Amino acid sequence: MHLHVLGCSGSDLPGYNLTSFLVNKTLLLDAGSVTSSLSSADQAQIQDILVTHAHLDHIKDILFLADNLIELVVRNEHGPVRIRALAPVLDSIRTHLLNDTIWPDFTVLPAIGNPVLTYNPLEPGVWVDVNGLQAATFPVNHAKAASGYVLREESSGANFAFTGDTGPTSDWWHFLNGLPFSLEHLIIEASFPNSMEELALLSQHLTPALLRVELDKLHARPKIYISHMKSTFSSEIQEQLNQALDGYTYHLLRDGEDITF
Repeated sequence: MHLHVLGCSGSDLPGYNLTSFLVNKTLLLDAGSVTSSLSSADQAQIQDILVTHAHLDHIKDILFLADNLIELVVRNEHGPVRIRALAPVLDSIRTHLLNDTIWPDFTVLPAIGNPVLTYNPLEPGVWVDVNGLQAATFPVNHAKAASGYVLREESSGANFAFTGDTGPTSDWWHFLNGLPFSLEHLIIEASFPNSMEELALLSQHLTPALLRVELDKLHARPKIYISHMKSTFSSEIQEQLNQALDGYTYHLLRDGEDITF
């Protein structure tokens, strides 16, 4: 299973791309920085988007991807891209973005029977097949109906989980502890330094110290991949991670890198 990091930052600044991962070239995991990172040819390979929540830094490039793909759909060279998420997240995108006010409704363009995008609601904890991968979503503690994902390649058994944005939680870890396989890799956020714990809790994010408390709820000990650091505090966060993740193998994600699970 191949993961290409399009963006993994908690800040939108030159050199820092917003959250988005490309899995096996056809599946997006969030869509914060797609069209600025991928060529037209690579965008044309995308078939599905798994969305963790409806905050703009995780979904904004759904809008521009649809605009870029419409010509291919008109020529019947590309089928609809399936947006998959918990139903309230899809409702937020439908109501507040693809509403013909903020952006055209690409779920009826170029034609009702031939749209660029479709909505495909997921149920918590229910496994679905997505382009040959098994995927399941489960709620986390962040925005309205925010959730994380677990992806597994059946042929090899390779797997990883992605929390998306989250603050301290419990049900998510209970879900991971109940997986019928051992979790190998975990992508999780560390948005703020320890000195900003109050803000992290108010905004439902994690600091390195809070992250360690969360990881101690997990029975497995997967390799940890850190995302969503606020760029202003990245050096401070990295120093604190050295202490907080003592005993763990971890990696700081970088925009543009490729990882094979």
